[in-house]
Amino acid sequence: MVEEMAISNKVDDEEVGQVKTVKGSKCFYLKKMIGDYIDTAVRIVATVYLADFLQRLFLCGVEYWRYVNYYLPEDRMRTILRRGFTYSNKSVYLLMAFVLVGFSRTSMTGDLRSVVPTAAFLVYMPLYWMFNDLGHSTLTYSKWIREPHGLDYAEGMASNYFHGYLKLALPDLKDDGLKHRIAVYEDKNNVTFGIDRLVILIPDEMWVKGVLESELLEKAKPLETRFINRAGVERPFKHDVYRLNRQVNGKNYYFAIEGATPMLSFYDAMQSNLSATWQMRELKREIWLKFAKHLKELIAKCPETRNEVHLIVYSSHDKHGNPVDVGDKLIDYMRNKTETINKRES
Repeated sequence: MVEEMAISNKVDDEEVGQVKTVKGSKCFYLKKMIGDYIDTAVRIVATVYLADFLQRLFLCGVEYWRYVNYYLPEDRMRTILRRGFTYSNKSVYLLMAFVLVGFSRTSMTGDLRSVVPTAAFLVYMPLYWMFNDLGHSTLTYSKWIREPHGLDYAEGMASNYFHGYLKLALPDLKDDGLKHRIAVYEDKNNVTFGIDRLVILIPDEMWVKGVLESELLEKAKPLETRFINRAGVERPFKHDVYRLNRQVNGKNYYFAIEGATPMLSFYDAMQSNLSATWQMRELKREIWLKFAKHLKELIAKCPETRNEVHLIVYSSHDKHGNPVDVGDKLIDYMRNKTETINKRES
């Protein structure tokens, strides 16, 4: 009986030992698998960054020898290298993170070779050069246009329109600003302006006729012309005035209105075979929205213009496909303005 119990205990001990050994081997295998995965990931990232570095170096060489006229002779090399090896913050942070992971693995294993790319990894670098633009698409253009860099067509048009026209024509220099001319117009003609600012129309169709087509607006006498010397030329600045033929709160209001001329120029460019590209036509809505957004920001940032312009950004057609009358937009604005004033007074 005692012998049987001893044999039974011995067998139980052996089974427990086998279970511990199996569990230990599984844990060891899992740790090794995770470690191998991290080492491989570090090697892949190092290979990608090395391939990217070599490609940038090659492109810098092409730039240096082929596009000489785009750079000043004394600053050509430094400018090309600075442009060629500029990385986004995301790329820099990712590289730093993987460098830290690589050092951590090296300190744990004591073997630097475990995270250094071998020839088996390096031979795949040509695949990176072949497919590195795989993620590029029309959506990439859209994303680039939305970014605030000031280099796209939309921001360029908005900036030129602001600095070359609005910032010159609207602020007061010698009692000749827009608000002053509106006040003089009201006194002379015994009328009231609904908005004492320049109303600029920015429809998504980008087309505004020379004389506004509206059942609710009638063209009136324009504001007094202002002349400003610009680069040695006396440039006239004119603003048309329209009368709202439907009364709001018992009055027929007047407005200084015009379309955003850069948008009309862009519309014309899209209709021309000389200048139109498929990117312009495909991304015209992106350009329209970016133009309106950037123009609004420029106007708001400048103290001389922030109270001189009222932008109306709208769809040219309603959900049923009918043309939108800008007169309705002005009526809605006046009603909302009146309701706001009444709420404040009450």
